[in-house]
Amino acid sequence: MSAAIDCGRDPVEAAMWLARAFTAGGRLRVWAPGAADHAHHVAVEFVHPVVAGSRALAVVVASPDDLEDAAADARLVIGSDRSGADLFVSGDQADLSIVRSYHLLWELVQVALEHPGLVGSASAAGGDSTGFLYPFLDAAEHDEASLRESLRQSADAKVQESERLARESLESNREALRQAGGAIGRSARSGGRVLTMGNGGSAADAARLARLLRSQRVAAQSLSADYAVATALANDLGAERIFARQLDAYAQPGDVLVGCSTSGASQNLLAAFDQAVAKGLVTVGLSGYGGGSFEGHESVQHSLVVQSMSVHRIQEAQAALMTSLCERARDLQDAVEQTAERAR
Repeated sequence: MSAAIDCGRDPVEAAMWLARAFTAGGRLRVWAPGAADHAHHVAVEFVHPVVAGSRALAVVVASPDDLEDAAADARLVIGSDRSGADLFVSGDQADLSIVRSYHLLWELVQVALEHPGLVGSASAAGGDSTGFLYPFLDAAEHDEASLRESLRQSADAKVQESERLARESLESNREALRQAGGAIGRSARSGGRVLTMGNGGSAADAARLARLLRSQRVAAQSLSADYAVATALANDLGAERIFARQLDAYAQPGDVLVGCSTSGASQNLLAAFDQAVAKGLVTVGLSGYGGGSFEGHESVQHSLVVQSMSVHRIQEAQAALMTSLCERARDLQDAVEQTAERAR
């Protein structure tokens, strides 16, 4: 590849190049300056994919030191050509656009790998486990032009679906967003913090929410971010206790706990919500699948629900909900500061 590919503008070209790189035994390095949560989410997508039976692909999160020997012609880019990383995630786009771009990239790569005649493999790498993503494509197809055109059409449809679901989720959760944003704002004014949690890709989403809140002058911490603490608790107490136990150490009455889940069924999040309410915290749950177990659970006081069964589309809609939540917290903070300024 002689030049960087913008994954957002040409996801099919990026996916075909990357599928060939994986087939040749390569790995993907991803760098997201100032937003490591995006890089870790990309790693989860490729190493532990959401579709059972799909191939695990080698992705590592790069540090600035890793980029010194990166070839200038070995780059995939989301948004801007400014690094030597294999995949550079630019921070100059909206988070929803970034999340959608690397979700779509993963989907296209998996489908390309199921066309061995087009990516340089003698046999299919992983079978047809992701065929439902693009059911009209035959794994034995050798017509690359036809494949690319079909992928572009389907990718466009997925983007439209994502945009529609984000709009609908913002509208259907309007009142819940107002209440949850108000709770975060009140907690911040009184010196409280927002604690976030999630598993897998949702752990990266929880870390992103904490980062966005901090950018709005709201104290926030991700309970998923410390790998030493999380793995120690998982090893000694079990995965169901990794968040509840941390609340014993970090939480104070008046703090807010936000849990992110696509299914709304994560037992360690539900256990933490119960623990949080017992300690006097306000709780907010983000979930898909119509709410799952979060919906109606008495310890989830504010529920933001995405009405979808697609993990990727759920996480994209949740990205829009998180942005709105942060904006509401910021507006409340600004209003309080303006009131205080007028009083002086």
